[in-house]
Amino acid sequence: MSRKILLPVLVLAFVTLGCGGGPDAEGPRPDDRAGIPGTRASATEVIVTSDDASLPDGCDTRQIAGLVIEFVDAFNRGDGERLSRLFFISEGPSPPDFSQAGYYPWSWYSVSEVGEGGRIEDGFVTYDKGELLRYFATRHQQGERLNLIKVSSTSSGILEEEDNVGLAYVLTRHAGDLAPGLGGPSRIAFGKGAINCERRQIFAWSMEMRVGDERTPREAAGWLCEDPPGWRPGKAVVACA
Repeated sequence: MSRKILLPVLVLAFVTLGCGGGPDAEGPRPDDRAGIPGTRASATEVIVTSDDASLPDGCDTRQIAGLVIEFVDAFNRGDGERLSRLFFISEGPSPPDFSQAGYYPWSWYSVSEVGEGGRIEDGFVTYDKGELLRYFATRHQQGERLNLIKVSSTSSGILEEEDNVGLAYVLTRHAGDLAPGLGGPSRIAFGKGAINCERRQIFAWSMEMRVGDERTPREAAGWLCEDPPGWRPGKAVVACA
């Protein structure tokens, strides 16, 4: 990793893990152009197994998946310009309380590498966009690649802003400098985050890997969304609400 630190406990109290709901009335819908309108189109196929009509404009289930896929694609390409536009990192106190007493970091990017006994052995966290972009560049130099398996919306109205939506995801993460056994044979990683639907940007991302995680990608992502008939991890990204 580019920076070894003891990560603080980052509590996304506004994100409730789990997807809820069942398959949408139309059933799974593959699409080879999943993304937020106005953003770079992705060739990644998306299968939507459930949706939520209460999600704000610009953030239906397919659009959320499209934004996360766009991040993964830009990360894998080392596209710093696109990553800069995709991420918003705050530089001020948390809304809606702008008093000094109410300050806490509400926008960040973090990676936790968890060893035996649940202790964080290595990781990275930043609340600074310049540092984040340098980190992305370093990880690209290390050959790191992400592969999204499933993504789900969680709660909306985060930080009392109706355009903010939480998400949870499972992916695999491969790089030559990752510790042996981290993420198990499949290099499983999982986490949660938050996006602003109006700005079409990610403003929080927490990702975790655990030593000795022996789950297959299907097992690791089974709790997040229903498996569509005939689907296998790597064939398409599954999205749900």
